[in-house]
Amino acid sequence: MGEAFRQTVHLAMGVLGAAVILRLDDRWAFVFVSAALVFQFLLCDAFTRGYDVPILSRVMDESERTGKVPLKGGIAYAAGALFCLAVFGRGYTAVGLVTVGVLDGVATVVGLRFGRHTLVGSKSLEGTVAGAAAAAVALSFLVPWWAAVVVAVVGGIIEAFFPLDDNVAVQVGACVVLAGMGFVW
Repeated sequence: MGEAFRQTVHLAMGVLGAAVILRLDDRWAFVFVSAALVFQFLLCDAFTRGYDVPILSRVMDESERTGKVPLKGGIAYAAGALFCLAVFGRGYTAVGLVTVGVLDGVATVVGLRFGRHTLVGSKSLEGTVAGAAAAAVALSFLVPWWAAVVVAVVGGIIEAFFPLDDNVAVQVGACVVLAGMGFVW
């Protein structure tokens, strides 16, 4: 399974997280994201201490990169969503989650399979373009097509060139760009 499974989980977290947040009111959306953050932090602690958690330990074995902090990506995902929720609101947070989930998931899988032109590190032009295109399509269900394209392109640039955790940076970047365009949710 490896990277394809990991990226499928990544994509599902973004899309499903956005769907849940949009279905809840502001307070319960905040509770949901906070609970996800706390739960993942506790799981990270359990895995780091060597505990075996039924079913989840196997999922972790299949989805985490070797030598990385367990659930670091999920914790960053939830932290970014919590920040976006507090600063921008539910609609913007949904856009951020869909952007990072779809963009990063598709970019990695396409980049690994078809990437020929390196941008930075292991990021490829082919992966970045495919991820941004897929994100634009997915986002067009939430915002007008022109806003979806702008957010996806900026998200792709952040994902490809920002040196720190893209699970936070792409979400926040998507929210900032959408707000900067004057989009009102």
